[in-house]
Amino acid sequence: MAFLEDSQIDFSSFNPEQLIELSYISKASQDVGILGLMNLLEGAVHRNKNSAVTGVLFYDNGIYGQILEGYPATIAPIWASICADPRHKDIEILDIDKLNKRRFTNCSMKFYGSDEISKYVPELRMGLRDGAAALPREILTLMRSVADQPGGKPLQQGGQASA
Repeated sequence: MAFLEDSQIDFSSFNPEQLIELSYISKASQDVGILGLMNLLEGAVHRNKNSAVTGVLFYDNGIYGQILEGYPATIAPIWASICADPRHKDIEILDIDKLNKRRFTNCSMKFYGSDEISKYVPELRMGLRDGAAALPREILTLMRSVADQPGGKPLQQGGQASA
């Protein structure tokens, strides 16, 4: 694996021409209002578009979840920026791996909150409302499921696109 320690990743261990996917969750270090979230999202969209990075951002109840897709040389500085960002604490890498093709082909950064996602998977709402990131794998699965669904709706647990 390409981990040096907790949030440090050895991006040089990846082929520079190989797409990768990096996913993580973190806790917000302070309350994030709608304006703060909009500013964060606007900055991410702009930065990612300029870097040819795609992905999805999830936020609710003080928990961030994000998937970044791109080449190691473009993901590395974004990851360093996230790790240094005082808005994040307790960053946990969920996965980093090679990617055959992008899941979020037309999105420099999609955004979803738990209200949108939990309509389709109600048990996620309970875990988030408890203030615990006790469901990190479920968050990752849901973020991945919104990738190429019609209207950006997440998959239901049976694997079918939701109506």
